[in-house]
Amino acid sequence: MMFYKKKVWLSLACFIKAIDKITCDDVAGLQELLKSHEVEIEDVDDHGMTLLQHAAFKGKKDLCQLLLDLGSDPNGGNHEHKYTALHFAALSGNLDICQQLLSYGSKPDVKNSVGRTASQMAAFVGNHAVVSIINNFIPRTDIEHYTVASNDQAEPKLPPAAAPALHKFVMQVNLHPVHLLFTIQKLPLIFYNLIKVKNVLELLSENEMKRGHEANEILSLKYHYLRFLVDRIAKEQQQHPDKPVVELISQFVKAFLKQRSSDGFPEYMDSFIRESIRTFPLKETTVFRQLLVNLSKTKQDSDSPLALSLLTSCINGQRGFQDDDSCATCGQEKVPSKCSICKSVQYCNRDCQKIHWFIHKKECDKLAKQFKNLEIKSQDSQTKAANPEVKE
Repeated sequence: MMFYKKKVWLSLACFIKAIDKITCDDVAGLQELLKSHEVEIEDVDDHGMTLLQHAAFKGKKDLCQLLLDLGSDPNGGNHEHKYTALHFAALSGNLDICQQLLSYGSKPDVKNSVGRTASQMAAFVGNHAVVSIINNFIPRTDIEHYTVASNDQAEPKLPPAAAPALHKFVMQVNLHPVHLLFTIQKLPLIFYNLIKVKNVLELLSENEMKRGHEANEILSLKYHYLRFLVDRIAKEQQQHPDKPVVELISQFVKAFLKQRSSDGFPEYMDSFIRESIRTFPLKETTVFRQLLVNLSKTKQDSDSPLALSLLTSCINGQRGFQDDDSCATCGQEKVPSKCSICKSVQYCNRDCQKIHWFIHKKECDKLAKQFKNLEIKSQDSQTKAANPEVKE
């Protein structure tokens, strides 16, 4: 087996040595090899894979960072099946590397030889978190564009200091309105520029559909949804300018969490999200029509999927199944804590648990009894399995 470099065949040993450094996560060792020019940054093996692609596939974040810092092309290589570094990172399931590559300009729309993008390959192998990361990625330059005043403007549409905060906000994967409210609360430059943020989000949504063949309906919808939420907060802030941010956010959080007494359905939140979708101005888009059809088939009851689920699936991608391990307050997934009494409801932390208590206290004792009964049944089953009766 031989390796190819600038139309000259190299010995197997040089490239293998570099791959070994990557496998062992030896950043210093790979750096020395590159400095000595035994291997060049854009060398490829006989499959057309670059060092960056190998590092991405093996999930080596620090080595990917080194290679990117040294100028490795995130869209480089000449893989025999047209896989990019992002394809390999998506297959490995490494979220950090996907973020790295996207930040350095990796193109998410590139298709491999079977016509699949990196996001589609991630979905195919069940790496749904990767799908969400790729689908929600937005270059910071898209936001920074609005921090520079044009010739006919006295000031920019967005204060430059607020750009990082807005970028963090639009990059959120969790679309639960409570999570988004918490995010705004942690980003004061958004809260103190609500009107400007709302206007920029509206422009982002409109401009996303002016990109010609690169138009992104899903991203346009996401910008609109975020704008809808920010607009609602801005109106409340204008009506009550003296109300502290914590109090204002808390008011909205409780409204979103409040459940219908008859069946526990979060009617206010569901109606809010339905309204945000209905007010999407681009009525001719496929994504709008699809959501409208799905919503028309879905009742507002506890037996039907929430509008939030339909919106999230549309933006983040469909999932075959979803683990029931999300925070009962903000919807964040894979959270570490549970209610210490009933051990049945998950939370991010004590803050989320405290906020949700006005809802959870009504059912905590009932859930605790159910959990205890399940424990007893499980113990009985284990005892019977360990001591089977002897049949005569």
